[in-house]
Amino acid sequence: MNEDLTRQAAEWLAAGEAVAMATIVRIRGSSSQPLASRMFITSRQRFVGAVSGGCVESDVYQAAQDVLAGDGPLMLHYKHVENPLIEIGLNCEGQIDVLVEVLDEDLLAQLTGPPTRVNVTLCSPNEPLHPRPVHASVWPDGTASVTLPDAVLRDALAALERDRPQTVTYPDGRVALFEPVVPPPTLLIFGAEQIAVPLVRFARILGFRTVVSDARPAFATRDKYPDADEVLALWPQEVIARVGVDARTFVVSLNHEPRFEDALLHALVGHRVAYLGAIGKPQRAVERAERAQASGLDLRQLPPIHTPIGLDLGGKSPEEVALSIIAEIVAVRHGRRGGMLSANQP
Repeated sequence: MNEDLTRQAAEWLAAGEAVAMATIVRIRGSSSQPLASRMFITSRQRFVGAVSGGCVESDVYQAAQDVLAGDGPLMLHYKHVENPLIEIGLNCEGQIDVLVEVLDEDLLAQLTGPPTRVNVTLCSPNEPLHPRPVHASVWPDGTASVTLPDAVLRDALAALERDRPQTVTYPDGRVALFEPVVPPPTLLIFGAEQIAVPLVRFARILGFRTVVSDARPAFATRDKYPDADEVLALWPQEVIARVGVDARTFVVSLNHEPRFEDALLHALVGHRVAYLGAIGKPQRAVERAERAQASGLDLRQLPPIHTPIGLDLGGKSPEEVALSIIAEIVAVRHGRRGGMLSANQP
């Protein structure tokens, strides 16, 4: 969820403006904006956000004015059109369902509440004039802010486990949009090298909590990494004990000295992480395996180690290498291999 958008909407509400909210609740095929993307629109000709690449925002804006005038919630359907000059629709080969409704203080509180929970929007896309939206929050223990069908509760908890928005369509035609609200993922960087400086900046832009650590106090300084959430001059086992790692932690080793990398690998045994990457040439993997065998470490106890780390972008500067690392992390996070999109075209 884009906090900048909800912050702006909150300011408009606090100033006494009427605000409508448009949300993508379902996508079929491709879409230029992800599921749960939003626009916030006022009656004073202001809006923020987007639900397409600019194809349908004007139409959504007009529908929002009708909703603010008292027409009630509306469900808008958009699909690909051949000629956008004479039809309202999408340039991409897909379909989106957009729910437009009045934003009030209760709904805003749900959108901006604390983690960990799943926000649920249950509605009827097949009834565009009467979508009957129901909003609820579901917590990890299965309790909800309002009564929901058992199937919806189960699917909400499944969405929380997957940590990404998703839509489920039910036999009665209703659709539920599930939006997990969780703390930001953590990028844990071992090795306070120069590459870590731009890597922290890229990660923060993408919403990661960032921790830089190095066992050498002269390297791990706050002055060198002002953008990091934490800078720790500790050995890996101490860092992991202090910070904690889980399935939403992305671990990057920038250490060139084997003693530091080996300490990290031993410290990670028994922990689940989303990603583990290590800088170095392909020969580094062979040497790592030999050292692990000699020390009794079974590398199969760890997730696959991405070495050499990063996507093959060809860059050599710290900024370019950092870009390739964060690009690989994004690809892994979304279950993709990376590469040029044009290579997939016929």
